[in-house]
Amino acid sequence: MRVEPCSLISWLVTTVIGNPTRDVRFNLDTRLRRKIPRSIYENVHPLLPDGTVKLRVSYPCDSRGEYQIRDLKVETVFPLGLFRAWMWVNAEAKYFVYPEPKGKRSFPVGLASDPVTGVARQRGGDDFYGHRRYQPGDAAGHIDWKARARGRPLLVKEFNDGAPAPILLDWFALENLDTEARLSQLSAWVDEATRRRIVFGLRLPNLTVQPASGQQHAQRCLEALAVHELRSQGARDASA
Repeated sequence: MRVEPCSLISWLVTTVIGNPTRDVRFNLDTRLRRKIPRSIYENVHPLLPDGTVKLRVSYPCDSRGEYQIRDLKVETVFPLGLFRAWMWVNAEAKYFVYPEPKGKRSFPVGLASDPVTGVARQRGGDDFYGHRRYQPGDAAGHIDWKARARGRPLLVKEFNDGAPAPILLDWFALENLDTEARLSQLSAWVDEATRRRIVFGLRLPNLTVQPASGQQHAQRCLEALAVHELRSQGARDASA
């Protein structure tokens, strides 16, 4: 069984069923317990002896979080469609519902990562690429006094040799937003950073994901957003 998103509002459950007998099976379908499908992909292929068939059904997304599929109903109305025969089978599959990627905040291009997060930073060189928060002992000549005059906190200018610095997608940079709005904005930023092949890290109140790139890194970040403040609950039953 494979579970994957097919839109912002639906998840697609693909089940592969095998037939170890010599009998042909017709018009097979699948259902999750106590779930109403959003759409059903009609199965027109018979399940041949020693063969397999893929059955697909999409379901509405629940609220964000981690979900566990525990059982699956396989059914058929063959041959006349007047009666329905079915059986329940054990199924083990897990999936995540990510926060909806949306938000109006600009992507944090040029943000320097914060040393308290453990996110690595490039230093040195002559090209200015961003700020970081002032720390005791920083040279006064590196403080951005113009930014201070505009009412911003003490910021220190940082430079590199022209190589792109990792971007930090920071929960704490999204002031005046509630929890779900921050998660949605961070989700949108993860999608954008992945699309642009940017090296980025993610900081949440109790978790820091070190900078990396690629689909696996994006998936890890999105899963962290999905279970933020929900991890203690564990995976919820998708059929409940």
